[in-house]
Amino acid sequence: MEIIQKIEASLEHRKARRLVRSSGQRPVYHIHIRKTGGTTINFAFLTLSGRPDTTVFYEQMAEKENHRTISNGRVFVGWNAGLINEGWFTFGFSHIPMHRLDLQRDVFLITCLRDPAERVLSHYAMLRHCQSHGVDHPCMKTEGPWLGNSFDHFLDHMPKEHLMNQLYMFSADYNVEEAVTRLRSLDKVLYTQNLNHQLKDLGRQLGHELPISNQKTFNIRPTFEEEQRARLREMLDPEYQMLELLRPSQD
Repeated sequence: MEIIQKIEASLEHRKARRLVRSSGQRPVYHIHIRKTGGTTINFAFLTLSGRPDTTVFYEQMAEKENHRTISNGRVFVGWNAGLINEGWFTFGFSHIPMHRLDLQRDVFLITCLRDPAERVLSHYAMLRHCQSHGVDHPCMKTEGPWLGNSFDHFLDHMPKEHLMNQLYMFSADYNVEEAVTRLRSLDKVLYTQNLNHQLKDLGRQLGHELPISNQKTFNIRPTFEEEQRARLREMLDPEYQMLELLRPSQD
């Protein structure tokens, strides 16, 4: 059985390389920052699989051991650092920070940024929703304990790499200038507040139709004291500095 699996994996890898080479197009890789609209971006590109149900296709990718699926003459890879670094895909994505990747091919790099405080508040709302509705999300085992009984508890216990995830994705040392340099090297930086418009423009640029779909809505809307918002804003000041430095290059 192991020999058969190795043969199948080798054949799949050869097919992926052949399809990407013959397409003549640069692989597109999405540096997916949590709670910035990234799932909407992923699902837009996954429609290129030609599958009638994108959610089912996404789940099949998640369940597959190497997270690579070939469909409609295109190659899709998620979460697998090794395959992402090799670059033999049509579209790839993951939450892996850019400084942990070593891309071997010329890849079209995209990401999406959001107001830092709004991103953290959205993360908190998601966890509260999962907690109150008994949602068995994989993140709850690690992140559920951050919640405690207040938003202040959440801020006290949320690790820095998650609190300032937008900055950390582009600098392991939370260095604003380093992160800005890396972000400016990307082919496209999208922004959550203009995502629908920018995703349509990106589709035209790449020669694809990228349909918009809304993902992950939550019924819970926590309220926050002004003091808590002010505290969060102060904690996120490096990320706001990063966005301010990027502002001249925004579309």
